[in-house]
Amino acid sequence: MNEEIDPILVGETDDIEIGSVESFEHEDITYAVYHLEPGYFCTQGICNCEDRAPLSESEIEGEELECVGCGNTYSIVSGDCISDPELDALKIYEISEEDGNLYLNI
Repeated sequence: MNEEIDPILVGETDDIEIGSVESFEHEDITYAVYHLEPGYFCTQGICNCEDRAPLSESEIEGEELECVGCGNTYSIVSGDCISDPELDALKIYEISEEDGNLYLNI
């Protein structure tokens, strides 16, 4: 039996400026929500590196982020590690926009 899960309200679209990232927590899981030129994106909130660095503190350039802990560069859109393709990708989550609000679909 597959239960449909209701989207989770993250906040208002105006809360996140273009080119920035905000941290969002739901049920003890941290997510990183990004507002880029093409729209809104969401990844896991903590890097896979040993430092377990929060991705909300990352440097963003275009559609890429650089982890403050390990220095690796990841695609915000695909989650792939650009600087070292052998590393695990970031987990990507669907995020949607409706009536000026952002919703996380997990």
